[in-house]
Amino acid sequence: MSPRVDPDLLDLDSQAYRAWKKSILLLWKTASQHKYAHIFMQPVTDALAPGYSATVHRPIDLSVIKRKVDSNEIRTTAQFHRDMLLMFHNALMYNNASHAVYSYTVVMMTDVLEVIHAFYSTHNQQQQTLKRSRASSIASQ
Repeated sequence: MSPRVDPDLLDLDSQAYRAWKKSILLLWKTASQHKYAHIFMQPVTDALAPGYSATVHRPIDLSVIKRKVDSNEIRTTAQFHRDMLLMFHNALMYNNASHAVYSYTVVMMTDVLEVIHAFYSTHNQQQQTLKRSRASSIASQ
């Protein structure tokens, strides 16, 4: 089952969408400032990682994720979460478990996913409060 999407987030001009986008960009910035983020800031090339394009069929990095948020291609937290997971899984798939990049990926993935889950939790609480407020307002009319 896919997560429910707040209809306000589908309207690019809505206040809810603008607030979400601002928050998700802060989350992206947190990820981009991680001590191992330099590994994920730019696309991986075959010159840097021989055979990468043969192994990884959906390459993605932090610069692509930011561009997708900026261009509204990523419109939900679930889409952002999915692309971050794809980035980490690509690194884990390409690199051997004994390689330093593999270890750095595990550390960064754990840290970033913790922040994403906290964002989900906070965002869900805010949505519930807003819905209760709307329902109360309608009931009092």
